[in-house]
Amino acid sequence: MDEFLAADRCVFSVPMYNFSIPSNFKAYIDQVVRVGRTFTEEEGQVKGLANGKKVLFITSRGAEFGAGSPYEGWDCQEPALRYAFQFMGVTDIQFIHANGLDLGDEARKRGLDEAQSKIQELVGGW
Repeated sequence: MDEFLAADRCVFSVPMYNFSIPSNFKAYIDQVVRVGRTFTEEEGQVKGLANGKKVLFITSRGAEFGAGSPYEGWDCQEPALRYAFQFMGVTDIQFIHANGLDLGDEARKRGLDEAQSKIQELVGGW
C-alpha cells in the first residue's frame, strides 16, 4: 500500500488468464483498494485518493480482442484494471497489449514487435 501510494508512476505487467487478470494480481488490487487510503466515501459518493499517478499496464494475450476479431467484447482484463484504478482516483492509465501470442509464430512475432514499438514510443514521453 505505501509503495503504491509513494509512486508517481507505476508499471504493471499483467498476463490475461481466461479473459481477465490472474488471481495474484487481483489479490494485489484487494490490498491497495482501502477506504481512507486510496478512496473515501463522502455523502454517498466514492472519491479516489490516489490522484496524480501515471499507470501503465503491459499485458500479454493469447488471442486478439480488438474490433472485428473473433473475441471482440470478451476482454474483461482491461476493463477490470481500468475500473479498479479509476475507483482509486487514477486517471492517467495506459495499456500496451502484446496480442496474438497463441496464434502461431507469425502472429506472436507481430504482437511482440507491436508491443515493443509502443513501449519505446511511450518511454520517450514518460
